[in-house]
Amino acid sequence: MGEIRVDTNNCVGCNACVRVCPVIDANIARTNEEGNLVIQVNSDKCIKCGACIKACSHNARSYTDDIDAFLSDLKAGKEIVLIAAPSIKIAFDGNWRHVLQWFRNQGIQKIYDVSYGADICTWAHIRYLQKNPNKKLISQPCAAVVNYVTKIRTELLPNLSPIHSPMLCLAVYIRKVLGYNGKIAAISPCIAKSDEFEDTKLIDYNVTMEHLRDYFEESNVILPEIRIYSEFEFDDNMGLEGAIYPRPGGLMSNLLIHMPDMEVITSEGTDHLYENLDLYLEQKESDLPQVFDVLSCQDGCNGGPATGVDYHCFAMNNIMYNVEQHAKGIRKKKNKRGHDLQFMEFDKKLRLEDYIRSYHVSETKEAVITQADIEKSYQLLEKTTDREKHFDCHACGFKSCRDMAIALAKGINEKENCHQYMMNKNREERQKAESVNEKVTEMAADLISVFEQLSGNIQDVKGEADMIRDIGVHTSEEMSVVADHMNKLSRLNEGIKKSADHISSSIESYNVMTQDVEKIAGQINLLSLNAAIEAARAGEAGRGFAVVASNIRELSDSSKASVASAKKNDKGIKRAIGEITEVIQQFNETISELLQAVQEAITGVTQTSENGRIIQESMDHVFRLADDVKNVIEETNAILK
Repeated sequence: MGEIRVDTNNCVGCNACVRVCPVIDANIARTNEEGNLVIQVNSDKCIKCGACIKACSHNARSYTDDIDAFLSDLKAGKEIVLIAAPSIKIAFDGNWRHVLQWFRNQGIQKIYDVSYGADICTWAHIRYLQKNPNKKLISQPCAAVVNYVTKIRTELLPNLSPIHSPMLCLAVYIRKVLGYNGKIAAISPCIAKSDEFEDTKLIDYNVTMEHLRDYFEESNVILPEIRIYSEFEFDDNMGLEGAIYPRPGGLMSNLLIHMPDMEVITSEGTDHLYENLDLYLEQKESDLPQVFDVLSCQDGCNGGPATGVDYHCFAMNNIMYNVEQHAKGIRKKKNKRGHDLQFMEFDKKLRLEDYIRSYHVSETKEAVITQADIEKSYQLLEKTTDREKHFDCHACGFKSCRDMAIALAKGINEKENCHQYMMNKNREERQKAESVNEKVTEMAADLISVFEQLSGNIQDVKGEADMIRDIGVHTSEEMSVVADHMNKLSRLNEGIKKSADHISSSIESYNVMTQDVEKIAGQINLLSLNAAIEAARAGEAGRGFAVVASNIRELSDSSKASVASAKKNDKGIKRAIGEITEVIQQFNETISELLQAVQEAITGVTQTSENGRIIQESMDHVFRLADDVKNVIEETNAILK
C-alpha cells in the first residue's frame, strides 16, 4: 500500500509541505532532539495528493507503491495482466509503446488500455445522469479527491459520483466481461490510487510511472530509441476520447460530446480545488452545476506526482491534442448515421450497476476546538491584539494565524513555528542583549583599566624575573669558584691525612725498635748479673771483671729508663697523632658536607636562573595575552557603539 514518507535527516522544517497541503491536519510539526523542526505526516489525514513531494526542495519526502511486489510476482511466474493509464504517453513521450512491449517480453500476456475504461466511465456517467436527471455530481476519477471526501469532507459524499474511475471501470470490464480472475497491475501516475485499489480490491498493484522509470535506470534496461518503430498494440479494445481524461477538463470534454447541453465546470490544482470543494458545500443545490469535474493536480493526471516528468503545459497539451484528434478520427469512422456505435456496444454488453462504487468512510474522530481553545493558543503565541491575530504571514505554512492557532490547540504544531512569535522573542532577546551589552561595555572599560594595571605589574614582574635570572647566573658563577677552592682544600686535607698516617706508621716502627732495645737491655742486665757472680767466684782475679759487669748493668738500667721514657713519650705522640687524625677526619667530613652544600647551592642557583627564564617567558606570554584581550575589548566596544 502506498504512503508518503519523510526522511527526517533531510527535513529542514521549511513548511513548504504544510503550505501546499490542502488538509490542515495532515502534517505534524515537531522539534527533534537536536532542536530542529521536522514535519511528519499524519497518515490518518493525508489524502496522498503528492503536492508536498513536489513542493519539497530538500528531498525529504517520497512515496511507496507496489512495484517491488509486482516485479517479484512477475518473475515468480504469477498470472498478471497489465493496464496502462493514458498519461503513459506523457511519462514516456514517444517511447511508451517500447515500455509496454518490454512487459510483454517479461511474460505479461495481456495489456489493456485504460482509455477504454475511460470511455466506459463516460458511458456510465451519461446513463446514470439520464436515470437521475436532478442529481448533482462531483467527479471522482481522481483518487486524492475521493480521499479528501471520505476522510475530511464526508458532507460531500452524497454528491460524489458513484461511477468507478476509468481504471476501475476497465478492471470491472476485464473481470465481468472478459472473465479474468487473476491479478491486475496498473501503471499509473498517481500515489493515491493505492488507496482506491485497496478499498475496492479490484486491482492488485499500483505501479507508478516514476518508479518504473527508476527501475529501468537502476537495472540498466535500455529502451529502443524513440524513432524506432514498435509493433506493440493493446489487447482487446483501445479507447477513443477517453484517452484525454488525464488532461484538465478531460471528463467534461467527453460528457459534452454526448450531452452538449450539460452544465459542467472544472477545477484543478491543490491551490484552488479544495477551497472550491468547501465552497461547494455552501451553495444551494439549484446553483450547483450538473457535474463538477475536478482533478487534484493542476495539469491533471498528466502532471501527476508519480509520472516522473515535469513537462510544461504547452508540451502536454500538444501531446493530448494529437491524441484527441486521433480519437476523433476513429470515432468518425465507427459512427454511422449519427449513432454512437461504441455506446450502443456498451449498452448491449455492460450493466450499469457493475460500475457503481460504494464508499467507505475513514473519517477519524475530530477533536472539538472551541474559541476558548483558540484564545489559549493566541496567548501561547503572545498574540493579544487584533492585528497580531491577523498577521497572516503564512511562514508557518497555514493560510492564517487562526489556522495556526487551531493546529496548536490540536497539538499538531509548535509555537516556535510561528514567525511572528519568534520575531517577538528575537526582539526581546535583542533588547536583553543590548542591556547586557551596556553592562558589558561598562565592565569592559573597567576590565581595560585592570588590564592596564596588570600590564604594568607584569612589566615589574618581568623586570624582577630578569634580575633574578641575572643574579642567579652571577651567583652560580661565584659558587662555582667557591666549589673549586673547596675542592683544593679537600685535596690538601687528603695530603695532611696521608702525612699523619705516615707519622703514625713511623711511630709504630719506632715503638718496635724501643721494644727491641728494651729486650736487649734486659739481656745485658742478665749478662752483667752472671758476670758479677762469676767475678765473685774468681775472687781477686775477677775484681776487675766485676767492675766491668757493674758498669754494664748501669748501662742496662740507663737503657731501660730511656726506653721507659720513650714509651711514655710514644703514648703521648700516639695520643696526639690520634687527636690530629680525628680532627682531620672531622675536617674531611665538614669539607664533604660543605662541598655538597655548595653543589646544592649551585644547582639551586641554576634552577633559580632557569625559573627566572621561565617566569620571564610566562610574563611575556601573559603580557601578550593581556594586550590581545585589551584589543578584543576595544573592538567589542567599537562594535557595541
